[in-house]
Amino acid sequence: MPLTIEIGLIEDARAGGAGLERLITIVWPEAYRISFSILRDRGLAEDAAQEACAAMARSLPTLKDAGAFHAWNYRIIVSHAITAARRRPRMQALDALADREVHFDRSEALDLYNALAALPVVQRAAIILRYYADLNSGEIAAATGLPSSTVRFHLMLARRRLRKALSKCDARTIQPPEEALSDVH
Repeated sequence: MPLTIEIGLIEDARAGGAGLERLITIVWPEAYRISFSILRDRGLAEDAAQEACAAMARSLPTLKDAGAFHAWNYRIIVSHAITAARRRPRMQALDALADREVHFDRSEALDLYNALAALPVVQRAAIILRYYADLNSGEIAAATGLPSSTVRFHLMLARRRLRKALSKCDARTIQPPEEALSDVH
């Protein structure tokens, strides 16, 4: 769900008023969620969200139209998350992976988390902004700095890859008809 922030608060923060701290408090959770969705690492997401909020605070006085804050803010968040993703080492130590404790029953779960992780970072960002932040392709274009046609292309490719990855997941959980019939007898 996209952020809804009063224009007055943005104007106050932009003018250097006391609203900046309140604005950062409102923006921070969304910045973290978007960053985490792109990066899939809590530490990196926290760093990227902090950097994005700091960059937003520094650049806010240069924002000409408070009505453009929504797309402008997402652009900063996504930019910092993508930058962090590009800096991240491609491999992780096995010890770091062993420290992660995630327990849930995967027997019937779609592996959306891993399917999203398999997407290139730009496609993942576009999907997150489209379906999590509910932005249209024009708003995603403004947030990522890509042309709208490129955003639509990335969304199409990402949907295809997700559909393919998730259909493989479905195929593993559905029994072939012969096995299903043998269970009935």
